[in-house]
Amino acid sequence: MAAVINLVSERQHRTAREAAELRDELLEKCCVSVADLDRLAGYALVVWDARGDMRTAYNAAEGPIGPALVPTLVADALNRHVAVMLARSDDTDASS
Repeated sequence: MAAVINLVSERQHRTAREAAELRDELLEKCCVSVADLDRLAGYALVVWDARGDMRTAYNAAEGPIGPALVPTLVADALNRHVAVMLARSDDTDASS
């Protein structure tokens, strides 16, 4: 007889595994981003969980971007990044 699978437990394990994979991806992309800059002068980070709880961190102590500009700068950078990713996705869908 096949073993009974506890779906709640399986979902919790899958959620934990996916969160760990996403955390690893975040750290890898942060390292790659920092490695490409000669002299890091600031950063902004926004992360959220599956419920929408957010955490933010930033440092704008040096360079031309002051704390008051961080929200606008981040919104603009993310809008451009998302637009590029959506365009790539559309190109991939069109070529399929």
